[in-house]
Amino acid sequence: MRHPLTVDDVMTRDVITVPADAPFKAVAELFVEHKVSAFPVTQEGVGLVGIVSETDLLHKQEHPESRHRGLAPGQRLARRKARAVTARDLMTSPMVTIEVGSTLSEAARLMAAREITRLVVLDGEWMAGIVTRSDLLRAFLDSDRVLLARVRREAIEHSLWDDPFGVEIKVVDGVVTLTGQLPHRSMIPVAEQAIREVDGVVGVVNRLSYAFDDTARVPGPFY
Repeated sequence: MRHPLTVDDVMTRDVITVPADAPFKAVAELFVEHKVSAFPVTQEGVGLVGIVSETDLLHKQEHPESRHRGLAPGQRLARRKARAVTARDLMTSPMVTIEVGSTLSEAARLMAAREITRLVVLDGEWMAGIVTRSDLLRAFLDSDRVLLARVRREAIEHSLWDDPFGVEIKVVDGVVTLTGQLPHRSMIPVAEQAIREVDGVVGVVNRLSYAFDDTARVPGPFY
């Protein structure tokens, strides 16, 4: 059984939050002090109510005037945030969340679909952390030795064939090269796909051969 990396493995756990009534200047000071790109916003007695990003604050520089006539909806939102004086005025709500245990692929798809760069990770009703697009790239930073062990564990020993040593696996700069022989031809594309799905794999060079072509059509009886 595969055990892919999850958001729990890469997320930031010690997350600083800001109260909804925090003044604009205080929020700006927190961004400068902690060098992060977003803060969850909390409200007493309610809990998490939104998220505020550096971009939200920069609208005040981008739109110093407050005219709204003739603007598209997205532009009106930017102008509204340009007039913000508290975190509540700045924040995006509701924020997009993902549950602990979700895979990196699931997080990446959700970010792409919602066109955002971060997700708040929830453990039930509690915030467990924040995962960003850059966090999702951490799997590609593992050494070739670590990736080789992950490929063997996730794709070879638990998924593909009875003899995990019948195939030689090499990893160079995240690219996995497979050589050797599998019992059946139909196993080759399955093997390649399983390895491509391992977190951190950049590419696969498939040089596998087979002992028996089980994809060939068997001639029928002649009448």
